[in-house]
Amino acid sequence: MQEPFFLISWTELFSSPENMIKYGGLTLILAVVFVETGLLIGLVIPGGDSLLLTTGLLAGAKVLTVPLAGLLASMTAAGVAGDLLGYTIGRRMGKKLYHKKDTWYFKRKHLERAEKFYKEKGKTAIVVGKFVPVVRTFNPLLAGVTGMDIKHFLFLSVVGTSLWICTLVLASYYLGQQFPQLKDYLHYAIPAIIFISVLPGIIQYLKERKKGKAEHQQ
Repeated sequence: MQEPFFLISWTELFSSPENMIKYGGLTLILAVVFVETGLLIGLVIPGGDSLLLTTGLLAGAKVLTVPLAGLLASMTAAGVAGDLLGYTIGRRMGKKLYHKKDTWYFKRKHLERAEKFYKEKGKTAIVVGKFVPVVRTFNPLLAGVTGMDIKHFLFLSVVGTSLWICTLVLASYYLGQQFPQLKDYLHYAIPAIIFISVLPGIIQYLKERKKGKAEHQQ
């Protein structure tokens, strides 16, 4: 018999995306999607791509009994709301963000990585960056710090968030429909999902490292 939500410890609840969905349901899913970009603690809570893929898989397997349209719409709304909060924090902090000391949830190296991505991609970084861990969290802050027009930011946020959530959730949703037995093997699948979710970041890091070596040799 499954334990009630209020009897689950925080450690167990946030130990994996599977537990978060199993015990927290849609409410916790939306909360995690929101805080990933709305609050920097999203960097230390397991979520992001792995949460979206697990959510879609469990919804497709009928473990998470939420209508697909409602699931996509609510998750997109939570993501956009998180972006707007991050943007607002960035506008208020301004250049003070660059003087913030490292904490358990904030690392300057992550900010520098996101800033480089933001400068290279320009305004499209708000859309493309949704698919890159860490960059996804810092982009709204940087948009606020640099003074991007709020209407333009909101448009890009809606586009990027919709693409990110619909792509990952729908892909795993139909996989869960075709192979509902996969829900019994999530403890094997989640490490692979997490690896896939951080793969773009690894590729970006290797490209930057190769570029840095080439510049050093010149």
